[in-house]
Amino acid sequence: MAIEIESIGKTLLDAPLGFVEQTISEIIKKPVYLKVVEQNSVFETNYVRKVVIGHSQFPILSAVVRFDSKNLTQAVMTGLLQKKESIGSILRKNNIRAERGSVHINFDPDKKTMTRNYEILHNGSVWFRISEVIRLDFLRACKNS
Repeated sequence: MAIEIESIGKTLLDAPLGFVEQTISEIIKKPVYLKVVEQNSVFETNYVRKVVIGHSQFPILSAVVRFDSKNLTQAVMTGLLQKKESIGSILRKNNIRAERGSVHINFDPDKKTMTRNYEILHNGSVWFRISEVIRLDFLRACKNS
């Protein structure tokens, strides 16, 4: 079972920027949803966005995204304010090339969850700071159901 968890975790970690939803759907062979649970300005141009990607009642991935609107293009900010799409989808739709930077990964001792913290960079500038919790146990349950 540990090998399966590591394989699933590696598949998610290797997913290209903006394809996490699709990768989760391919792993479990079922459709997934993305829900923006909350998005608020916390101070002037600084925002926090909370997102869940899941299947049925299972929240497989929860993410907290921090960003400063003054660093983003108007098109990206407009997409974010609509609260319908993932950041990766918004970037792709607007033909913005971005990359992950400073990835830090942790597994809990029971291998039920994996956390990933990283930044999304555009032209060397940090646009987003993302902290994810991936429920490997829910991912496995959805895959096996």
